[in-house]
Amino acid sequence: MIVLDEQSWSWLLFQNEKNMYLSVVCGSVGIFTVEIELTQAEIASFNAIGRTFIDELASGISFSPDSYLHRKSNFRNEFDLSIAIDKWRESAKS
Repeated sequence: MIVLDEQSWSWLLFQNEKNMYLSVVCGSVGIFTVEIELTQAEIASFNAIGRTFIDELASGISFSPDSYLHRKSNFRNEFDLSIAIDKWRESAKS
């Protein structure tokens, strides 16, 4: 698992061999995350449009998290994300 990109205090985009996952920060008083696996159409849109697509998708999730709960992913339990995040943050310092 690797981190592909992030927008601080908004979202993190992850990828493993074949799947992509988005973790979006939601809430105002109580902060929580909604995490989804991207569909093949969303991956194609990201590949075509780039970061702008993820910004728009994350904004929609943040604005209406309940609309995405049916897509909730447990990928945090399947992968050790701390290693991927540490590597990403280290490379960002360089």
